[in-house]
Amino acid sequence: MRILSDLHIHTSASPCCHDKEQTIENITEATKNMGLKKIGFADHVWVSDMYKPSGFYNKQSGEEHLKLKEIAQSRDWGIEVLVGCEADMIAPGKFGITDDFKRQMDYVLLSSDHFHMKDFVEQPENSDSRTLGRHMLKFFISAAESGMGDILAHPFFPYGFIDMYDTAMASISDAELFDACAVAAAKNTGIEINPCYLPNAAKNRFFSIETPVRFLAIAKEAGCKFTFGSDAHGIKELEAVKDFQYFIDALGLQAKDIHDMANIADQN
Repeated sequence: MRILSDLHIHTSASPCCHDKEQTIENITEATKNMGLKKIGFADHVWVSDMYKPSGFYNKQSGEEHLKLKEIAQSRDWGIEVLVGCEADMIAPGKFGITDDFKRQMDYVLLSSDHFHMKDFVEQPENSDSRTLGRHMLKFFISAAESGMGDILAHPFFPYGFIDMYDTAMASISDAELFDACAVAAAKNTGIEINPCYLPNAAKNRFFSIETPVRFLAIAKEAGCKFTFGSDAHGIKELEAVKDFQYFIDALGLQAKDIHDMANIADQN
């Protein structure tokens, strides 16, 4: 199966994207040259009447997203362009996006594991692997049940605790993972395949590739559908989607396993 879409692309509107060349014009040109048929922009956002943003999210009020959507709809880019956002949660049931803003986006990526934001996102009660595993479970289930995200971004990847990734995931049984993923499947919430699942010594990601493969295989068994997201913050990072062929082969993914949001008529 060919990879024809990328629904997790940041522009310079995201505070963590420092590449001023990361514009809709440059990105559409680069992804067309890669042979992609559909792309989605997902800059960070915090839109909540109940919970104050952190310093990181202080200027991510959604205005830039709406401007980008207007630009995206202003012309034919030679590739299908969606404008979504990457929303966050600070604790189970506490989300940084509203139903009203979600309706204005083409789709919403919801991150359920940004635990590196230690003064903002609820932390595990203890530092052992099982506690972290249960922490990830409750965040994932809350995100999946909420319906606030069309797609869960890099689920079950514990940012801030990457050194515990293998052991934390091993502490979660297959049955627990299956039941959690079944919640996402029932809500038709997509599971994103993200570059973070690939071990990378340059980024100090020393974990077994079997850890994300196990999770993704169980998600597939539970009926989840998948999307691809480069999580690119620069033009060169768009190439990351090519590395997902490993997961396609390992999981035996076919067009029927791709989420509607990412599907292309000639996906195979």
